[in-house]
Parts: sequence; structure tokens; C-alpha cells
Amino acid sequence: MPELFGHFFWRVTLFRVITMVMVLLFSALPVNAHKMKSAFTIVLFNERTNHIEVMHRFMLHDAEEAAWQLFDAKADIIADDMTQAKFAAYVEEKFELRNSQNEALPLSLVGYQNDAGYFWVYQEIKMPKRLKGLAVRQDSLREIWDEQFNIVNIEGRGPATSLHFEGSENWKRVELPELVN
Repeated sequence: MPELFGHFFWRVTLFRVITMVMVLLFSALPVNAHKMKSAFTIVLFNERTNHIEVMHRFMLHDAEEAAWQLFDAKADIIADDMTQAKFAAYVEEKFELRNSQNEALPLSLVGYQNDAGYFWVYQEIKMPKRLKGLAVRQDSLREIWDEQFNIVNIEGRGPATSLHFEGSENWKRVELPELVN
């Protein structure tokens, strides 16, 4: 019986050592996991409010690094409202919507916030009449990181459409279905 216990003890110990090595190896992965620089924007046609609502989401870590490069090495996007306001103004400058006649649709800044590891910027505009298409530019962070990848989802006006911005791409166009009254 002691021999059986010893054999069992070594098997359990070996299992624990292997498990601990695996945990240590895999715990190092998240350190390198956030290599892809990306931002996500939703352009929502909200018929209830009769507005186009725009929501930009940035990884807080990326927004923090960008603020250091754009504004000041001591910029604090987590706790400093001035840095947050500067970053929101930067996003306003880098994002643009135009109608199918190539006329700018001037968005208003609604607000911004830190939330659960993300920095959000909110914009809106009253929904234009007879909007048949959109031209979209999402250049946020693209001058900082060559690998920056921005996704813009257009929702609430027909099937959702995704636009991807990377490399030297500046403008993307999308046709919109007619509104049924």
C-alpha cells in the first residue's frame, strides 16, 4: 500500500508541476496579446431620435499611448478631463461623414467616457432627408501606428455594413437603401 501511495504521490506532483509550467507559459501570452492596434466605430441611424449617432471605441491602453504621443508624455487620459477632451477633439478631426453629393455632414460632439478598459467618444447629427449614400473617413490613430486598423459598422438603415480602414485607405463609400415611410 505505501508503494501505491508513493506512485500516486509522484503522479499528482508531476501533474501539478506540468500544470504550473503550462499556467506560467500561458500567463505570459496576454502580455503580448494586444499587438493589433484597432478601433471600432458604430454609425447608427436611430429612427426613434431621428439622428445619426456615432460611437467610437478605443482600447484605453491605445488611447493612453496615443495621448502621450499626440499631446504630452505626461498626458493622463484615465483621470484628466483635459486630456480626455483633447482626445475627443482629435477623434472629431479624424472622423468624417459626407453625403453622396460629397457634402460634409457636420457631427456634434455629444460626450466621451472611460468605461471598462475602453475610451468612448460620442457624436451625432440630425438625420438628413434623402440620404442615399455615405462617404466615411476614419483616420484616428493611423498617423501614429502603421498597423492601425479601424472598423466602422453602419447600422439601422438596411443590413449592417462593415468598412475596414488600414494602410493608406482614406475614404470608403456605402450606398443606403431608401427609407420606407
